[in-house]
Amino acid sequence: MIIDDHSRFLVGGGLFYNDNAYNFQKVLKDAVAAHGIPSKLYVDNGCSYSNEQLSLICGSIGTVLLHTKIRDGASKAKIERQFRTLKETWLYTLDLDSITSLAQFGGLLRDYMRTYNTSVHSGIGTTPMERYQQTRSSIRMPKSREWLEECFLNRITRKVNRDSTVSIDKVSYDVPMQFISSKVEIRFLPDDMAGAFILYEGEHYPIRPTDKNENCRTKRNNTPSIDYSKIGGEG
Repeated sequence: MIIDDHSRFLVGGGLFYNDNAYNFQKVLKDAVAAHGIPSKLYVDNGCSYSNEQLSLICGSIGTVLLHTKIRDGASKAKIERQFRTLKETWLYTLDLDSITSLAQFGGLLRDYMRTYNTSVHSGIGTTPMERYQQTRSSIRMPKSREWLEECFLNRITRKVNRDSTVSIDKVSYDVPMQFISSKVEIRFLPDDMAGAFILYEGEHYPIRPTDKNENCRTKRNNTPSIDYSKIGGEG
């Protein structure tokens, strides 16, 4: 769940089988697409929120990433209060036996968020949506959907092997031979490696899972190795 600090407006939320960094990135991307780029993102120190990929994403969209102090419950009071409200007024009232899929459960969560955002909040004297709309003119929106998608790509650096491959999460991928022995930046979505590519001088160079049979038959113009025992003549 992501909440706007000023208005209490729920800008993002989702249900997943696993609590991990990539699932939070998906919630954040949808929130940014729908409601704009936050100037600051204040999160706790869990692995889902304290990682290099989230730092890179926030840098790409121009958001300052801040983390709460360890064991400082007061710093998370608003979101913790929201979780308590969600449980007491929504989750505990559901007939869980009637929910047959995660998609259905997620739809019910979105219904809750819409109701919450359009109901008067006692702490601010208006609805979260109305208060959020009052500051709408100062909110930065993404340049385009394509720009946003690229900002949220995960990125890693790898040195290309002499057989023109790299390894990502123990899976081998073929890369263009021009990058042999070079360090490259690879961008990808963890759940869609078919779209992974090397970013080099603004151009995209696709990579693909290694076909070992094809790879071993490919001729490469590798630089010949140096036999250092022969340098300087015979000993």
